[in-house]
Amino acid sequence: MAYSLSTHYAGQGLLDSFNFFTGEDPNYGFAHYQNKAAALASNLVSVDELNRVKLGVDSVNTYTATGKGRPSVRMTSNDNFNHGLFIADFAHMPSSTCGTWPAFWAVNNHEDGSFWPTGGEIDIVEGANTAQRNLISAHTTAGCQAPKTGFTGTQGATDCSLSPGNIGCNYGAPESQRATYGDAFNAEGGGVYALEWDSRDIKIWHFPRTAIPNDIKMAPIATPDPASWGPPQALFGGSSCDTDSHFFNMSLVINTNFCGAYAGKIWGVADECNKLAPTCEEYVAQNPGSFNNSYWHINYIDIYQKPKPLNGTLVHLPSSNATVSTRPLNTTTSLSALSSSTVIPSRTRTITVSTITRVISTAEPTRTGGGLADPAKIQDWTLLGCFDSSAGSKPFTRAASSATMDSEACVASCQGRKYAGVSGESCYCADTLGDSHAIANDMCNTPCPGNPHEFCGGTVPPSKQNSPGFVGMGLITRPNAATQHNGTTRGDRVSIPRVDPLLTRHAPSTVRLTVYGNVSHDMPPGAPALGGRPPKGQGEGEGEEMKALEVAGTVVMTTTSVVTVTFTSICPTDAAKLITLEYCTTVTTTMMKSHSCDCGGAGITATPVPTVPVSVSVPMTTYATTCHACGEHGESTVTLTVPAAVAAGTGGGHVVAVAVQTVVPVLAHDAEANGNSTTRPSPPPVSVPVAGAGNATVSRTAGFFQTLGYGVALWFVIFGIGMIL
Repeated sequence: MAYSLSTHYAGQGLLDSFNFFTGEDPNYGFAHYQNKAAALASNLVSVDELNRVKLGVDSVNTYTATGKGRPSVRMTSNDNFNHGLFIADFAHMPSSTCGTWPAFWAVNNHEDGSFWPTGGEIDIVEGANTAQRNLISAHTTAGCQAPKTGFTGTQGATDCSLSPGNIGCNYGAPESQRATYGDAFNAEGGGVYALEWDSRDIKIWHFPRTAIPNDIKMAPIATPDPASWGPPQALFGGSSCDTDSHFFNMSLVINTNFCGAYAGKIWGVADECNKLAPTCEEYVAQNPGSFNNSYWHINYIDIYQKPKPLNGTLVHLPSSNATVSTRPLNTTTSLSALSSSTVIPSRTRTITVSTITRVISTAEPTRTGGGLADPAKIQDWTLLGCFDSSAGSKPFTRAASSATMDSEACVASCQGRKYAGVSGESCYCADTLGDSHAIANDMCNTPCPGNPHEFCGGTVPPSKQNSPGFVGMGLITRPNAATQHNGTTRGDRVSIPRVDPLLTRHAPSTVRLTVYGNVSHDMPPGAPALGGRPPKGQGEGEGEEMKALEVAGTVVMTTTSVVTVTFTSICPTDAAKLITLEYCTTVTTTMMKSHSCDCGGAGITATPVPTVPVSVSVPMTTYATTCHACGEHGESTVTLTVPAAVAAGTGGGHVVAVAVQTVVPVLAHDAEANGNSTTRPSPPPVSVPVAGAGNATVSRTAGFFQTLGYGVALWFVIFGIGMIL
């Protein structure tokens, strides 16, 4: 069964559909999360002219390493989900900068995640510091193992439950896909992440901007079909992990964290960030300019779901010209437009015939717009984008200079090194990025001398140049110096600079570099869960003790949901007709989270047991009954499936009439002539509310008129006899 769009997040509608987390980061992060008002006031959050939502961090102010941290945002969707197809289009994500820990993820956020890891966590996009390769992870209660086949990513840990390091099970992006995270992702103008979640498994794909499937680009006019996308990068579930037991009621989360249990823990271990500052917190606090590019640009997030009609139900979807909103439903009128499988969108959307009005930015940007014009990869090298450094890119030393320089020639000159940067005719090589950081792609706008279709870096405008001269290139000026080794001065006048062959030829601070990296083989280290820490005695032992939510070792979680079921019944006033009804009721599910507690003198230690949620559904019953030739082909015996409470005449649900079906018999004889029908007593007639009838019901009204008719007929009979006599 095909997917249909149920929820569309974009622009202001996205901001209105997410809440802003302002609590303390559960993983010791150095981020001071702002509320919505503060984030808007400080321009950390905005919507641009292309309807893209920007989620940034403070890149202006300095802070102390012992303070609350650098201001940032963490947003969680108000809606939670069970199954579906989730497609997120990002034009930009935070760059691969020392100190950063951005993520796009899903988690059971019931009571702000107090029951984590019950309900599970899926980290779709995640990385830290200078990582260029995405990490996809899952975190669950005990009993979930990652499958061994069916994916293209590089598999890491396979136990998804609480484990040493709290890293769960994870996958690195395939080496063949270069633009999955950070700088490389941004250099290609962003891309799409897609997650399909059903009762069997959870699959995750990534598509760079230039390789997004047509059924995603044309959606929702076209229907996205994951079956046509090939194997996913990451796979969770299958026979080794019951998906519905470990993942449920999950909300979407987007945030940018700093330091903490991941970026701070691998500081100087999985990277060379420690050369910038002794600790992650010191660097993040004192270097605001390094985080100018640490922002998300969200084009949209779409959620698709498959309708799930029950046996014997007639599903009525909104017409193609309908406008669906999230206003409260009147069960006597509005429910007629929605079936039990319809998911109410979070935003208003108008659909007319086959044309859908939606602002979609950068759906297919040119390589000179959203991304660079340079090739995304050259041999094993990956395009990382346009780089700048306020102090000069000192790790980059000049390796070659040519009037025919281009990206391919520079990469060839840097074989055996990790990074290649080109600016104009000069090629520079490095083994570390140092304080060089990615900036907007359009800042590198100098055509390559050897290939005018590529960009070879750029030049810093004079107004933004902080360095007094081309020190890194061996071009020196020393104003106000009493003596000069390479020139003379008279007062404040400085001699004309010249090349000093004794100086190391670093890339100067006045140029920008188009940078490639030999990073496709770098597997990111496993990351701790974003949603919580393990209880004391599990994982790393860094987690706090379980909250005092247990009663005799059990935590009870109840959820009440409004459920609507469409079904067919015999019209109570005309047995020759079938009537379509909707039964609306509330269903309360109870989930119990048990623990085996050791309440000894050392404190409480608890081992969570997987919580199995109760399926939210309405009990149905099937029976055969008779009518007056109301069957599809004029049969007088039909089989109906109705809510059990309706059949029994009990329950607190509400039944609303939707449509009446009239069947014109095509058979000259009654279908019961076969003599093979098996019937059972019919349930009580269904009372259908009628607008303006007060508390009266159709069955009662019909009984009154029927009695009146019999009385009138009897009167005419008596009157006729009297006339004859």
